[in-house]
Amino acid sequence: MTKIILVEDHELTRKGIVYALKPYKDIQILGEFEDGKEAFEYIKGTREIPDVILMDIAMPVLNGIEASKRIKNLHPDIKIIMLTSIDEKDSVLSAFSSGANAYVMKNITIDKLISIINMVLNGEVWLAPNIADYILDVLSSLNNSKENRETDAKNGDNFNLTNREKEILGLIAKGMSNKDIANKLVISLYTVKNHVKNIIQKLAVEDRTQAAILALTEKIV
Repeated sequence: MTKIILVEDHELTRKGIVYALKPYKDIQILGEFEDGKEAFEYIKGTREIPDVILMDIAMPVLNGIEASKRIKNLHPDIKIIMLTSIDEKDSVLSAFSSGANAYVMKNITIDKLISIINMVLNGEVWLAPNIADYILDVLSSLNNSKENRETDAKNGDNFNLTNREKEILGLIAKGMSNKDIANKLVISLYTVKNHVKNIIQKLAVEDRTQAAILALTEKIV
C-alpha cells in the first residue's frame, strides 16, 4: 500500500486528484492540505509517514519549494512529486534543489501519474517532457566536458571556488536571480555579476543555468 498526502491550495483541483486516485486500491490518501505549512506540520507530528507527497509549488503561507526542503530535512526518504502548472526552468532547478524526485505538469493523465509515483518509489527521477529535453541537453553538454575535470567535487575544491563563490552558486541553484542574491548577501549587483562570471569560467560552463545544474548533479553545494 502506497501512502500519499496531497498539498494543493485550489480545492477543486485537490478534490479532483483525490477522486481520480480513489479507484487505485493500492493507494491510500493519508491527508489533503491547502499549503506547505499545513503539510509540514502534519509530517512533523504524525507517526504515519507518507511514502509520496504530491506537492503544488505556488501556494500561500509556505510554497512547495520551501515545504519540500523542510520535509526532506525531517524525512529524506519521503518521495516528493511536484505537481504544478509552472514550466519555468528556474522553478525546475529550485524544485530539485529542494529535494523533489519528479516534476510533473497538472495536465498529465492519472494513469501516467500513477506510473510516475511507482517510478519515484523505485528510486527514479522524472521530468515533464517539455522541461526534460532542455535539462537533458544541458546535462549532456556537462557530461561531455566532465572528462576534463576531476570527478570528486563534493566540496567544490577541485573547481577552485572561493567560499563566497560557493555561497552564490548555492543561491543560483535555488533559482535566485542576481538581484535577489545581491539583496540577500547585502552586496552590490555588480559584485554578484562578477562572482557569477568567475563561477561560470571556473566550472567551464556556458551560463548560470548550466552552473546550477552542475552544482546539483556534482553536489558542489
